[in-house]
Amino acid sequence: MENISANLISLITFVMVILVAIFLLARKNRFAQQIDELQHQVNSQEIQLIDLQNLLARHQAQLEINQQDCTESQRENEQVSKQLEHRIKMIQEQFNSQFQSIEKLLHQQPEDKLYTRAQKLVELGAGLAEIMRECDIPRAEAEMLLSIHQKKAAK
Repeated sequence: MENISANLISLITFVMVILVAIFLLARKNRFAQQIDELQHQVNSQEIQLIDLQNLLARHQAQLEINQQDCTESQRENEQVSKQLEHRIKMIQEQFNSQFQSIEKLLHQQPEDKLYTRAQKLVELGAGLAEIMRECDIPRAEAEMLLSIHQKKAAK
C-alpha cells in the first residue's frame, strides 16, 4: 500500500508538474504574444514619430521661407514708406511754394493786376479799344502790349 501511495503521490506530483509546465508554457506564449503586440505598437509609434519629425522639418522649412518673405516684404515696405515720405515732403514744399505765389498774386498792387489782365486780353486777341476800356490803361501802354505780343507771335 505504501508502494501504491508512493506511486499515487508520484503520479499526482507528475501530473501537477505537467500541469504547471502547461500553465507556464501557456503564460510564456501569452507573454510572447503581448511582447509581439507591444513590439508592433513600438514599431508603429516609431513610424509615426519619423513621420511627425519629417512633418516638423517641412513646417520648419516653410516657416523659415515665410519669415524670409516677411523680412523681405518688411524691407520693401520700409523703402516704399521712405519714398512716400520723400514724395509727401516734396509735394508739401511745392504746395507751400505755390501757396506763397498765390499769396503774392493776391497782394499785388491793383495796377499789376490790370496789366496782367491786359496781357491776357492781348493773348486772347482783344483789340486796342477793348484793352483800354477793360483795364483802364492809357492808349500808349495798350499799343505797347499789342506790339510786344505781335513780335512774340512773329517769332
